Amino acid sequence: MRLQDWLELFRSYRQIKVFHLQHLKTLTEMNHHTLQVALKRLTHRKVIHRICRGYYANPLNLPTVEEIAAEIYKPSYLSLESALYRHGILSQTPFSSTCVTTRLPREFHTSFGLIQYRQIKKAHFFGFVAQGGYFLAEPEKALVDFLYLNRHRDIRGMLSEFHLGSLRLPRLKSYTKRLRVTMPPLAGKALA
Repeated sequence: MRLQDWLELFRSYRQIKVFHLQHLKTLTEMNHHTLQVALKRLTHRKVIHRICRGYYANPLNLPTVEEIAAEIYKPSYLSLESALYRHGILSQTPFSSTCVTTRLPREFHTSFGLIQYRQIKKAHFFGFVAQGGYFLAEPEKALVDFLYLNRHRDIRGMLSEFHLGSLRLPRLKSYTKRLRVTMPPLAGKALA
C-alpha cells in the first residue's frame, strides 16, 4: 500500500484510536510479514505510532494513555493513584497510569507512557464509570482499591497527603465493607 492508501485507511476508520495488528491485517488484507514490514516503515517515517507490541495508534485521531490502557488489556478500569489524582484526592501526578483488572498483573511500557495493571477478584470489579473511551473508578472505589491492594504495607504516611473531604461517606463505607478493608485511623479523622 502507498502512503496515501494508509492515510485514507486511517481517515476512514478515524473513530478507532487503537488498532491491533490483527485488525489491520483484516482491513488491509495483507499477510502477516508484509504488514509488519509496512508498519515498521510507517513507524520509522513517523507516519504512525507503535504503542507496544501488536498495537498502533491512529495518527489522525491519537488516543490518550487512558484509552490505550482500556484497549490493550481488558477488562480494566483506571484506579488507584491515577484515579485518585484525576478526582483531586491526590495532588502529586502519578508516574504511571494504574488500572485494576481481573486478569494477571501486567506492565506495559508504551510510547505514550507506562501502564500498570493490578489484579483484584472478580467480585471486587465494580465501582467505575465510563469516561469516553475508558472506565474510571469512582473516587471512593479508587481509595478502597488502593487500601485493598496495599493492605500489607504501611500507607498511613501516604494517606495523610490525600484530600478526602469530597468523598461520599456512605458509599465509602459500603465499598470498604464489600472488600473487607478498614480505613486507617488517620484517614478516618480526615473524613470527619
